[in-house]
Amino acid sequence: METTLEPDWRTLGVLGAARAARGGGDGRLGTEHLLAAVAGTKGPAGEALAAAGATATALLAALRDRQGGNGAARWSSDDEAGASVPARDALGPTGDRGLLLSGAAARALTGAMDRARQGGERKFTAEHLLRALLADRHARAVELLHAAGAAPRAVRDRLDADDPEAPDTAPDGPGAPADGLDPLLRPTRDALLGRRPYPLPRWKRLLGRGSAKANIATTPMAWVRLETDEQAQRLGRRAPGTEHVLLAVLAVHEIACRHPQLAGGGGADPAERHAGGVLLARLGLDYARAHTALTVGQVRLPADPRAVDAYLDGAPAGQGTGPLVRTLLEEDTRARRLADTLCTDPDGLQRALAAVLPDRPSDTP
Repeated sequence: METTLEPDWRTLGVLGAARAARGGGDGRLGTEHLLAAVAGTKGPAGEALAAAGATATALLAALRDRQGGNGAARWSSDDEAGASVPARDALGPTGDRGLLLSGAAARALTGAMDRARQGGERKFTAEHLLRALLADRHARAVELLHAAGAAPRAVRDRLDADDPEAPDTAPDGPGAPADGLDPLLRPTRDALLGRRPYPLPRWKRLLGRGSAKANIATTPMAWVRLETDEQAQRLGRRAPGTEHVLLAVLAVHEIACRHPQLAGGGGADPAERHAGGVLLARLGLDYARAHTALTVGQVRLPADPRAVDAYLDGAPAGQGTGPLVRTLLEEDTRARRLADTLCTDPDGLQRALAAVLPDRPSDTP
């Protein structure tokens, strides 16, 4: 029997993060936990997952959804729970006492060791482990990839592209260069997926240090606040106006629609969370047209009746973007002027408000 190989220092961190990712599961460490932990590493394995759209943020959101109890998505694979083994049987002294590995997780770890041996290496890496996880299409790791909207082939292609001896293939999953997304919206998408942070003052970064992998699609008002400042800065404004709030709502909604697995995190209805974006879409507005109208000076904008913070602070954080957009469109704001210019049915704006957000009576007869 071959002796076990030790993980390198980075993969030791993967094993620790996988234990933390178990959350409220049955106590076993499965391939899904290993995959989510690999996504949080620096280096080729984490980069390959991120390039395919399977960032730590996306994978952890999908994982939490399956561990969330009532209404959560269900696993189709049991990850060979009936063949579970003690971690020390698979990992030797590196394995934690009392920790059980699912049968599929144990096989992935021994498969990573085999790959390292074949390459003449003395320790196995996160890249060896990722390839072993991708090789088992019946394990939960591959199921989790699909749940996050990523394709295993896209991950493999990116790994192979970093291998000088591998054939030259192009990634075909979400996040690939030819993804059809307007380049102007890519920063918003990358912020959602956790590929980049929003620029924040230093004190806010310190306070939010533990939330880098949070799924901001589940808190659209917080997301809109961050995106509003960014939209203003991109258009050369130090202080945002309500037109930038409108741009932020459109950007957030359009990216959330592209990543429903994140927008629906926690079992909530994305249409309720992003009701403001739904309303704007029904009025015929979209981000690209609104951005163009502002950059070419298509619409003349007066001063806003109130400061932007008054609109953002006055919108209930837990009710999504609906109340915010309703207020922006009911007052004579810069956002309302922009919407009037772009709306495909200006006369129906109030009717649309009442139809999509009926929680408050319309002012129109």
